[in-house]
Amino acid sequence: MATAAIRMSLMTSRSLGASAIRATPCIAHPCGNASRQLSTSSILRTAEQSSKSAAAAPEQQLERMDWNTYFTLRRSRRNYERVFMAPCAILGFLGAGYYFANREFDPTPIMGMDPFFVYGAGTIAGAIVGLATGPVVGNMVFRSVNSKARPIVDKMDKEFYKHIVKNRADPSANSVRNPVPDFYGEKIKSVSEYRSWLRKQREFRRKAQFYVGVD
Repeated sequence: MATAAIRMSLMTSRSLGASAIRATPCIAHPCGNASRQLSTSSILRTAEQSSKSAAAAPEQQLERMDWNTYFTLRRSRRNYERVFMAPCAILGFLGAGYYFANREFDPTPIMGMDPFFVYGAGTIAGAIVGLATGPVVGNMVFRSVNSKARPIVDKMDKEFYKHIVKNRADPSANSVRNPVPDFYGEKIKSVSEYRSWLRKQREFRRKAQFYVGVD
């Protein structure tokens, strides 16, 4: 009887071990799905982060605009302003001429002057107003075309003006033989030209201090 009991216990333990082994893959299978889901979600998060960084790259590039790029945009803005001067002057001339041509002619002198002279002067004045409006229109067009770079360009305009005010020479020593070189820095178009402008300012100070070439 004891032998039979030992045999029955051995058979029971073997059957329990086999069932546990068979049940192990069923328990492990959901773990494999969970690991695959975790890996998929991590891949999606990585892809999302990379897309955000790629989208933010142009903005970071604009925020880190160097001075050479700024001077290039500044020169482009000046070209826009010059290009629109002629069309605006022509429009002003034609508009003023059309206005005076459609007025009822009155031979009575205007402020003691002949009406033809007054009308002609008014037409020329319209052209001058259009010529002065051209840079404003060109600047507006430039800002609309370069809308993304507009904030950083405005910021660097202020910074550049601070550098000009800080480093330009005192104009009180200005004379015919020793004029102040580019007092407002309007001719500066690159970093190398800015360095040349600084050298000219130092030369002007030296001449003014030692009265070299000053009347």
